[in-house]
Amino acid sequence: MQGSAAATYTLGVSGLTKTPLSGVKCYNTTTNAQSCSFTFTNTPCVNTFECMENTLTYNNRTSNPSARNPLYTKAIGASFDVDVVALLANGAQSTGYNSTLGLNVSLVSDDSGSCGSTIIATKQVAFAASDNGRKKVTFSVADITRPHPNLRCKVTDIALLKTGCSSDNFAIRPASLTVTSVSPQQLSPSNTSTPVRRAGTDNFSVTVSTNEPTYTGTPKVDSGKLDTHAGITSVGQVGGSFAAATLGVSSGSTFTYSEVGHFRFQVQGVYDDTYATVDIANGDCDNSFENNGVGTPKRFGCKFGNTAVSSYIGRFIPDHFKVTAGSTYTDGCGTFTYFDQDPGLITPFVLEAKNSADVTTQYYTGDYALFNLSTWTNYSFEAKSASNNQALTNGATLTASSQSPTGTWGAGIANVRAAHKITRPNTAVAPQTVKISAQPSVNDSGVTINSTRADVFVPASGSAYPGFRFGRLAVTSAHGSELLPLSVPIEAQYWNGIGYVRNVNDSCTSIAQSTIVMKNYKGNLNACETQLTVSSPMTAGVLRARLSAPGVTGGTPNTGSVDLEVNLAAAAGGEMTCTSATASSATNGSIPWFGGTDPVGRATFGIYKAPIIYMRENF
Repeated sequence: MQGSAAATYTLGVSGLTKTPLSGVKCYNTTTNAQSCSFTFTNTPCVNTFECMENTLTYNNRTSNPSARNPLYTKAIGASFDVDVVALLANGAQSTGYNSTLGLNVSLVSDDSGSCGSTIIATKQVAFAASDNGRKKVTFSVADITRPHPNLRCKVTDIALLKTGCSSDNFAIRPASLTVTSVSPQQLSPSNTSTPVRRAGTDNFSVTVSTNEPTYTGTPKVDSGKLDTHAGITSVGQVGGSFAAATLGVSSGSTFTYSEVGHFRFQVQGVYDDTYATVDIANGDCDNSFENNGVGTPKRFGCKFGNTAVSSYIGRFIPDHFKVTAGSTYTDGCGTFTYFDQDPGLITPFVLEAKNSADVTTQYYTGDYALFNLSTWTNYSFEAKSASNNQALTNGATLTASSQSPTGTWGAGIANVRAAHKITRPNTAVAPQTVKISAQPSVNDSGVTINSTRADVFVPASGSAYPGFRFGRLAVTSAHGSELLPLSVPIEAQYWNGIGYVRNVNDSCTSIAQSTIVMKNYKGNLNACETQLTVSSPMTAGVLRARLSAPGVTGGTPNTGSVDLEVNLAAAAGGEMTCTSATASSATNGSIPWFGGTDPVGRATFGIYKAPIIYMRENF
């Protein structure tokens, strides 16, 4: 028997086929009195219970099945409130419900899609008629000892054994993650820290813990929350994944880092954003890391992560280098280069430090860029004939120039200018074009950073590979009057495959006048009676040495001859020259690419008829 409210009711009958002789009588066993009147002093009957967020408006889901009475995500370490609502059979709130022995309010697992038997937390509470069918229940920090990703609130009237289950399920998530170990770990990162890992290739490991043995989630890495060794947010990306946690601990040993140097996880750099999946779709948690709850009712963040920065991980180095050819070059002498010329051919090209995905590593710069750009041998340069792609022959060899390569690392890129010398072949060879390639490499703490060989110059449309010529220098003998200055031609020549011809393209060769030896005086010509001046550089392959007129001394013409020898390299002991009225020591030459034999020519005064028959000066 049930009533709609606490009140006095009177029983009666109607529709009897025959009226009893003594009429209808009632006997109340509670009062031991004969009376058809009785009083309901308890609450109306309760059919079930709902559990929902504190302070939210209750929605009757019997009459409106699409309505929700949500329970929001909770976090370990923070208290929270839920409201228990007593319901009638029609789904309405039973405003007069009173529980004689109280209620058990339990948080139970919902793994099977219904109220389970595994209890995460439970509270016993009183429920009086003055609660008007709705009671706030507070779970303290001490009440919740472990997280769970899928719970429901189960309510049981202890006396009536009436049970209800919340229409919504929810998660109680861990408060945080802790990065417990990383490898290789660097407490004091530096540009020489070991061991090293190649960017994007070699693995490192990370272990995190919630300190909650029941946590079985799978953390993630937020590559937007990484600090570099320079203390700035990294552009690097972490690849790899964590395994599902066991006993609250999750590890990953196949992580990679796309950049160079060291990094560490910032706060929330390792996180879990799926543990509260049951709440995310309905918006029952904030897209944040909120742990204390904000607003009324309290809303917690869907996510949780590490709350302290990790140790540094590294050191990471480039996976490989990459050469990008230039489209220009600088010849040693305008439009060509002599074999053995130094500085000779100069090739600009781009060198980049790359990760395994062939992406330039931004942090290979400064102290962390250990590839020395000024060391020619680091590039493993190689020269081949451009016409047949074969190695150079006849003793010609690519060697380092006296000028070191130049360049500076910036954001993983270096614009390099490298000067090269190709040694002089053993015998004369015709002009040939040459292509030069590089395969830079460096050993960093036992790991070789290599590259694929690539040309440092690729001709643009309408251009060609650089050309090399086998050159020599010739001093042409000259004669004239002792009363006039004498011009002695010095000519640059190259082997054209048949013989030596003037190198009309040479307008760069300079000869210091102090390197021209004056020796072997003959006749009446003595040292410094004629003095030497030289105009440099050459024009169209010719440079002219000018000897002043020896003139006449004591009525005797200073006729005779003198040999002019150009020092291509080192001067011999005792060699003299006359660039003034007093003889001085000849100096070393700096043009050894014209061969190993110094050229010699003779200047003669007054012995032979002057080539000029008649000369007149008009003023």
